[in-house]
Amino acid sequence: MSIKNTQISLDKNILEICWSDDHISRFHAKWIRFHCKCVRCKPTVTFDYKIDIPSFSPDLAYDEVKITDEGHKLYITFEKELFKNHTTEHDVDWLRQKCYCDVCLEEKVNARDVISKHLRSGREKVPPEIDFEEILEDSDRGTYMWLQHIIQEGMCIIKYVPTEENMIEEITRKVANLEVTSYGPVWNVIDTGGDNAAYSTIGLPLHQDQPQYETAPGLQLLHTLRFDSAVTGGNSTMVDMFEAVEIMRKESSEDFQTFVEVPANWCQIDLNPFSIEPVYLEHQKPHITLDYFGKVVGCVWQPGTHSALQVRERDVERYYKAHNKMMEIIRREELQYKFKLSPGDLLIFNNRRMLHARDAYKSNGGVRHLRGTYLRLDHVKSKYLVLARKLGYDVIPPKVGNNSSM
Repeated sequence: MSIKNTQISLDKNILEICWSDDHISRFHAKWIRFHCKCVRCKPTVTFDYKIDIPSFSPDLAYDEVKITDEGHKLYITFEKELFKNHTTEHDVDWLRQKCYCDVCLEEKVNARDVISKHLRSGREKVPPEIDFEEILEDSDRGTYMWLQHIIQEGMCIIKYVPTEENMIEEITRKVANLEVTSYGPVWNVIDTGGDNAAYSTIGLPLHQDQPQYETAPGLQLLHTLRFDSAVTGGNSTMVDMFEAVEIMRKESSEDFQTFVEVPANWCQIDLNPFSIEPVYLEHQKPHITLDYFGKVVGCVWQPGTHSALQVRERDVERYYKAHNKMMEIIRREELQYKFKLSPGDLLIFNNRRMLHARDAYKSNGGVRHLRGTYLRLDHVKSKYLVLARKLGYDVIPPKVGNNSSM
């Protein structure tokens, strides 16, 4: 891409660039100056802070613009420049990539919205699977394959993983360090008769894990060590919360807006001095988070750890109306993945996107034993992009449901 011509606005605050494809970009003077790529201004190491924005004049204005190297380099000087004899430099390909006109911003946001592109609306809800052998044969490619399923579809089952207790750590080590919560780095989902419903045989409603944290866990991994034939029940259900939220937006915009505006409370409080680790965790946040562009970038659903609603009187009734609407949506059969785990299955899913549930079960002398852990979603996304570059795949950094469109 090259530049055909440029024009500075009369107030000297806007540089208009006409590109070789006739696209028009408009850049503010401060934006161009503060992103200068010359040796003096461009950071050479991480956290290198070379541009102190408050030190510059608020009246910074364009002086002169020159195009060199057959239209591939741009050199700009400014009125009221802070540095003596300074010329701002920019590679035009980078400038075109960073164009912030409405058209380009919309294209970028839509390109990153991998979640919306891979919602299984109207299609059969079957969890994607890969065999453990594929990871053994090519560690990088196999790891990339299951990460890609997580990024695009929110979940994946790795089949035929050896039923050894340390296998979940072996597989996650290829991606990121374990995320430690009040459950510890790794935990066992098995009937212990304790005071947590997960460690019992009762059913668990559709939910995301641990919204009582400021940042809920990202990826959840559950390795099926045992699911004896004597056990009846205990089947799994999953729902893509992002699909449910978009249905709510379409069917009841009023309820959708309520979930954007009115926060709920979640808590985990255990101050028993005899507990393994006493905790006091509580957090208030809305069920739905929108980004600057109005896209859904975060959602929360965990009825099991709701605490008392603490909102203004005028919002109480509309909150419960929206709550009932969401509950009705996620209970629709056509939205639900239903399956039974088998020994050796490693279920992996984006906890910030996918709801999961468990049917009640009876042991009948048998054992249902899953071993679980979490990974931070930022680290998972990073590993996915790093592996993509390493393997030669052209991948756009995706939206993953961590409250950001970037």
